[in-house]
Formats: sequence, C-alpha cells, structure tokens
Amino acid sequence: MSTLLRTCLLSLGAFALLESSAQTVQEGNKGTATEDIRLNQIGYYPHAVKKAVVVNSNAASFELLDRAGKKVFEGKLGELGFWDKSGEKIKQADFSSFKDTGYFTLKVSDKGKSYPFRIQGKLYEEALRASIKSYYLQRCSMPIDAKYAGEFARAAGHPDTMCFYHPSTGHLSGGKASTKGWYDAGDYNKYIVNTGVTLGILMTASELYPQIAPDRFCNIPESGNGINDLLDEMRYELEWVLSMQDTDGGVFNKLTTLAFDAFEMPEKDKAKRYFVGKTTTAALDFAANTAQAARLYQATDRQFSDALLKASRKAFEWALQHPDIEFKNPADVSTGGYDAKLFKDEFFWAASELYVSTSESQYLDIAKKYQREVTFTIGNNWSCYLYNLGCYTLLSPKSPLPKGEKDKLKSELLQLAESLLAKTKAIPYGIPLDQFEWGSNSDILDASMLFAIAWRLSKEQKFMDAALETTDYIFGKNAVGFSFLTGFGSKSTMNPHHRPSASDGVE
Repeated sequence: MSTLLRTCLLSLGAFALLESSAQTVQEGNKGTATEDIRLNQIGYYPHAVKKAVVVNSNAASFELLDRAGKKVFEGKLGELGFWDKSGEKIKQADFSSFKDTGYFTLKVSDKGKSYPFRIQGKLYEEALRASIKSYYLQRCSMPIDAKYAGEFARAAGHPDTMCFYHPSTGHLSGGKASTKGWYDAGDYNKYIVNTGVTLGILMTASELYPQIAPDRFCNIPESGNGINDLLDEMRYELEWVLSMQDTDGGVFNKLTTLAFDAFEMPEKDKAKRYFVGKTTTAALDFAANTAQAARLYQATDRQFSDALLKASRKAFEWALQHPDIEFKNPADVSTGGYDAKLFKDEFFWAASELYVSTSESQYLDIAKKYQREVTFTIGNNWSCYLYNLGCYTLLSPKSPLPKGEKDKLKSELLQLAESLLAKTKAIPYGIPLDQFEWGSNSDILDASMLFAIAWRLSKEQKFMDAALETTDYIFGKNAVGFSFLTGFGSKSTMNPHHRPSASDGVE
C-alpha cells in the first residue's frame, strides 16, 4: 500500500499502551508558539518517556506550564550538540519524571512556549481510530457516505466491474471484474506489491492485539455486525486481492489505467483499467497475505478462511514454478512500477506465513532455505521489510516453530533492536535513522514496530521507551516541526500528494 497510508499507522508500541479515553490536541496557541521547540503535539503517557528537542537556544533550563500558565515542573536542558542533517544546535528537555495528567506547554526563556500537548492515558485512541478509518476513505467501487465520512463524503469511483487484461499478463484479450480494495496513496490505482506490506503490518497488529479495533470502533458500514472493525476493513481489501489471482495461480501485479489520472475526484476518471503484469513478487506477496488472513478469519468465517488458504497455496506453488519473473512497466504503461529483482525475502515471508497457518514442515523447509540474518534496511519497505514480517510471524504465540529455533531467532532480533537503540542515543532527535529516503516516515514507524516487538519478546523497558520516542517523531518531534498525521497536532501536515485531498474542496 502507500507511503501516505502507512504513515498513518501507529507503531505496535502505541497499540500496546492504549489505556483510557482522550481527546486529540488541536487547540491552543498556534499563532504564538515557537517553532524551535519540537515535541509530540499529541502528547505523552503519564508513566512513559517524555522528551522534547529545543534548537539553537542559549538557555540552560526549561519549564513545564499547566493550562493556567502555572509552572509545575522545571528541568535542565541537556546538550546534544550540532546535528548536520538539520543544521541545528540541539538541546533536550527531558521531563519523563513528571507524571501528572493534564494539558501543558513547555517554556524556554529565549524561545517562548511550545505547542500545547496532553499527558494522559489512552493517548493515541483517536489517532488510531482515524488511521484505521483512513482506509475506509480510500475504498474503491463504493460511495463514501456522509453518515460515516462527514465532510469527506464522496461519490463512488471506479466500479471495476469490467477490467481488461494487458498483454503483459499473458492474456491477449478479455477481462473480468476486480471490484473493492483501497486506492493507493496519491492515485486511483491498486497495487498488489504495495498491498503486501500494508496488510502484513495491519494483520500483525490484529494478531497480536485482537481487540485493537472492536466492533463500532471506526463507524464504518460494517460496524454493528459483531466483528471487529479492523477485520471488516481488511476484508474489503482482501476480497479485491483475491480477484487479482489468475486461473493458473499466478497473480497480476496491479490494476491501473495506462497513465496516471488527473488530480480530480475518483468518479471523474473514466479511463479503462487494466490488469498489468504477472510476477513472482506479486504471487509471493499475495501468498503471504492470504495465508496470514486465513488465520485471522478462521473464527468468524471459516468458508472465507478456507478460500484464502487455498488461494495462498496455489499462488505459492506458481511462484515455486516461476521463481524469478521480474516486473517491468510495459512501454505503454507509466503508473507505479514497484519492480523487484530479488525474491529471497518474499519466499521466506510467504513460506513462514504458510507454515504458521498449516504447521506443514514443507513450508518451514522452504523458509529455512531463504533464512538470513535479520537486518533493518532503509527505503522501499514494500520490499525490504517483508523478511522482518516473516520473523515476527515465526516468533508469534501461534507459531509452531521449535523452541530452540525460536530462541535463536529471538536473539537475532533483540541484537538488531540493540543496534537500533544505540543509534537513537547517538541521533539528537532520538530516532534510529539519519538517512531519509522516499517514504522515510514508513522507515521510522517500521523501526518503532521492531522496538515494540523486541519489548514483547524481552519485556525490557528500554525497547518500549525507544518505540514511543521514535513515534514522537511522527507527531512533531522532528526537524520540520510537523505532525505527519493529517488533522492531528497544532502544526499538522497540509497539501499531501493525494488526489481526493487536492480535489474535494475541504481545507
């Protein structure tokens, strides 16, 4: 799925800490707040790590003020030095020991006051709700009703009841329906490879925290059916995913127009849509997603679960018979490529998911064939993070992986988390990377997720602290001072590369 939508996801660390209700901070002194104090504009949990960055200041201390402007805490600013990535002299305000709840601002004598923030439990519930709800707003083939979407209501776009085979699929004519699913980030196309990592992350969250989004949590059309809303939302995507499988088990790479459409509302785009490509990567991402989904839906819809597992096995067998088919955009197609030339990580991920879903040793044998050292790679997480997702599954409570092998994999993952933890201590903004590629917010949150998994495996507080502090970056503790979750925080991101946002007339 898209960088934009994956940026909306909170880390699994945030999922782990949902406690009690809260309102989102969108009020306060936006006009008078200094841009030189960068902090989490949503806020902090009472008993969690709480740090802010102060740039280019000569002050030695900071104050914490309550809503009435009364000083409730004072601390010294720590020197973190000059950071060449942002060109700033950086100091740190650490108020982790302050555990009172309420509405606060941070004050530095030569800079003024920060944006307001809260300290309280269940801090991320509204952000989590909005993040999951964003997928409903991205639905293809159906109207988005004001009853559920408010001012973001829109007409249905792209019914996709008849889509055509591009010659790159191996079909010379004809077509079929490919309805439902989510639009990609900025455009109205649907990509299996992007979907792979998105569903993988969402389903991992759903497996580890089954009650993360209970029924009626998101106010979507399916709310009230007795099934949790995240399962309902993912099913809308999965039903489209199933339509992308060819009769021989192979999977088409994407469903797109030949060229990117204009910046307009989806119902205005009337161009023909095509199945494009059929590759090893698409088959393996499909196999991993459907195998994991088969576990998730077994309790609520056994027939759907069985269909998912059957489709997964068929796609995996096709990939074994076609182990190195790359994707390249045909000459007449210019939409997203997402090409991949190495397939080892995808084989490992798909085999791991099938092994945990079936307990069949044949899949474990294949996973072991492609097993390597656990690493964290920056950039293109739609390809580079898939191995990690396979590891999380093998280490999950449902995994039948023998204890000795689990312990070895756990040790590797914790060593990786330790190495990333060392980076957070060396980088002034408290993040585990200082290289920023396209979609770098996804890299940040992937690292936060890894810390959270490390915390689940070890229960060492340092990993939870790292998960939370890394997530602070997304909500404003970064060198541009923006909250990157649209609609949240005092200085929230505007003008995203997103066709509905650019076309719907909603500021």
